[in-house]
Amino acid sequence: MSLTVHTSLRTLIWKEFRLAFRDSMMGTLAIIIYMLFIASGLLTIVQYQKDRGIIERSNKKFRQQWEAQHNNPHEAAHFGTYLFKPLNLLSAFDPGLNDYFGTTYRVEAHVQHEVDYSNAERNDALMRFGQFTLALIMQLLIPLLLLFISSSALTFEKESGTFKMLMAQGLKPHQLVWGKIWSNYLMVILLVAPIFIVLAIAILCSPSGSILWGRYLILLCGYLLFYLLVTLAGVLVSILSSRSGTAILIVLTIWLLSSILLPKIAASTATDRYSLPSRTAFNNDVRQGFLKGIHGDGPYNDRGEKYMAALLTKYKVKNADQLPVNPDGLILQYNEDYQNKVFDHYYTRIEDTFNTQQSFLAYTGLADPFISLKRLSMAMSGTDFYHHQTFFQQAKSYRNAFIRSLNLQLAMNPSKFKEGYQTDPRFYAKLKDFQYQPPSLIILIWLQRQAILSLCCWVLILSLTIRFITKYSLI
Repeated sequence: MSLTVHTSLRTLIWKEFRLAFRDSMMGTLAIIIYMLFIASGLLTIVQYQKDRGIIERSNKKFRQQWEAQHNNPHEAAHFGTYLFKPLNLLSAFDPGLNDYFGTTYRVEAHVQHEVDYSNAERNDALMRFGQFTLALIMQLLIPLLLLFISSSALTFEKESGTFKMLMAQGLKPHQLVWGKIWSNYLMVILLVAPIFIVLAIAILCSPSGSILWGRYLILLCGYLLFYLLVTLAGVLVSILSSRSGTAILIVLTIWLLSSILLPKIAASTATDRYSLPSRTAFNNDVRQGFLKGIHGDGPYNDRGEKYMAALLTKYKVKNADQLPVNPDGLILQYNEDYQNKVFDHYYTRIEDTFNTQQSFLAYTGLADPFISLKRLSMAMSGTDFYHHQTFFQQAKSYRNAFIRSLNLQLAMNPSKFKEGYQTDPRFYAKLKDFQYQPPSLIILIWLQRQAILSLCCWVLILSLTIRFITKYSLI
C-alpha cells in the first residue's frame, strides 16, 4: 500500500513537471525571474565592490594620515578618524537596515557621534522603494509567483473536469493534494537553487567564509521553510476555491497584506507606540547634561575645580605648575569620561526604546511569517538592528579608548607642553586599528527564535489544516 502511494506521488509530481515545461507562460515567467536575478546580481556585485573599495581606500588613507601626524595629541584628537561597518557577501545579498541606519562612525574629541551617512539620506528613490537586491526578489517576487502557481493547482483540475476522473481511478484526495504541494515546491526550489549555489561558492571562496557558512545555512533553511509555507497556503486556497480567478484574487490579497501592508503597519505602530526623541533633542539633552551635570554632580566649572583640587591634593603641591603631569591632559580626559557618562545615561533610554520596538516587531512576526523571514534574513546577513547596535557599541568603546590614549599622552609630557609639544609620529603609528567582532551564530539564533518558531508553526498549522480537509474529503 505504501509503495502504491509513493508511486502515485511520483507520477503526479512528474506529470506536474511535464505540464510546467509545456506551459509557455511558466517558461516566460521563469525567464523574467532569471533576468531580474541577473540584473539584481550584477548591481549587487558592482555596489559591493564599489563600497568595499571605498572602505579599503578610506581605511588606508586615514591610517597613513595618522602615521604622518606631527600635531599635539589634543589637536590630533580633534582631527579624529572614521570607522566603517564591515561588509560581507551576505550583507550584499540583503542590505537590510544598513541603507537607512548608516555604516560610518566619526571618531572625534568632545563629541559622541552616532552611526551615520546612510545611502537613503542621499537617495530619495531608495528611501521610498528600497534597494533592488537579490533578497527583495527572493522575499517578494518568488512568493508571488509561487502563490500564483499553487493557487490554481486544484482549481485547474476542477475546472477541466479531471478531478473526478482522478478520484474515479482510485486516487485519494490527500495523494492528489500532496502531489501538487511537492511538485510546486520542487519547481520553486529548482528556480532559486542557482542563486543559493552561486552564493555558497562565493562564500567558500571568501576569506570570511568560515564565519559566514553557518549563517548561510540558517538563511537557506529559512527561505526554504518560507517557500514551503507559501506553497501550502497557495494549495490550501486552491482546495477551498471553486474557480481559478477566485483563488488568484485571494492569494494576491494575502500577498499584498502579508508582504506590503502589514509590515508597514507594524513598523508604523512600533514607531508611534514607542516613540523616540529627535536627534536634535537628544544632542541638546547630552549637552545640557554635560554643562549642568547629572545625578547631582554639579555644573561644568564646579566639577573642573573639584577635580583640580583633588589633583593638587593627590600630588601634594600648591599649584598646577608644580604637578609632575600635564593637568590639561588629565582635565580633558576627566571631561571626556563625564561626557561619556552623560551620553550613556541618555542613550540607554533610547536603546531601551529601540529594543522595545524590535521586540514588538518580533511578536508581530508570529502573526505574519513574512516579517519573520525578513528579520531572519537580515540577522543572518548581519544587517539587522542588533548588528547595528553591536557595531555602534564596539565603535564607541574604540573611540573612548582612542581619545583616552591621546589625552594621557598629553598628560605624560608636562615639560614640553609650554614649548608647543608635538608627539612623535611613532606614537601615532602604534595606535591600533578598529577590529569589529561580529556576534556569534548561537546568539543570533537565540535572538531570532521567535522568527524561526513562527515559520515552523505556520508550516505545521497549514499542514494539519490540509490534512484535516483531505482526510474527510472536504475538497
